[in-house]
Amino acid sequence: MAHKIYITEGIILKKKDYGEADRLFWIYTEKFGMIMAAAKGARLEKSKLRYGLDLYTYGEFAVISLGDFWQITDARDIARALPFNSQALERFSGLAALLVRMIKGEEKNETAWKHLKDFFLEIFKKEKTPDSKNMKDLETRAASGILHSLGYMETMPGNGLAAVSAINRAIKESML
Repeated sequence: MAHKIYITEGIILKKKDYGEADRLFWIYTEKFGMIMAAAKGARLEKSKLRYGLDLYTYGEFAVISLGDFWQITDARDIARALPFNSQALERFSGLAALLVRMIKGEEKNETAWKHLKDFFLEIFKKEKTPDSKNMKDLETRAASGILHSLGYMETMPGNGLAAVSAINRAIKESML
């Protein structure tokens, strides 16, 4: 039976090895929201997929739906997290962990996608990386925007401590 191949942009938020050479990915996508997708043989040296499937890669993914999960058939990276920028990696990994924790099931959310993508590009694709205070502000703005768009916060908080407090309250009240 032939499956329809969907092409979508997305950012890999988490990966987990399984089997001898396979890998599972949690990808927040533009068209489908959060998906869990498998890549058969992705850990093999000869795999054509392995180079487009690094953690925190913003890329274009070809996927087919197999019911409860997705199968990755092709991947092309658009931008990658810079490994030498540990502060940006730390900030993005925190936001990625928050999304994996707070998003259950697939649901397209254009606002959440925009906040995630903008944050990624702001800290990894710019000529000059933001300083630590600006990076923290960008992370807070992205987290509050995403949580608001997902319905965990009724209103968008301001900046600074009020936003951090609202984010922490939303996480606590979600009981996730």
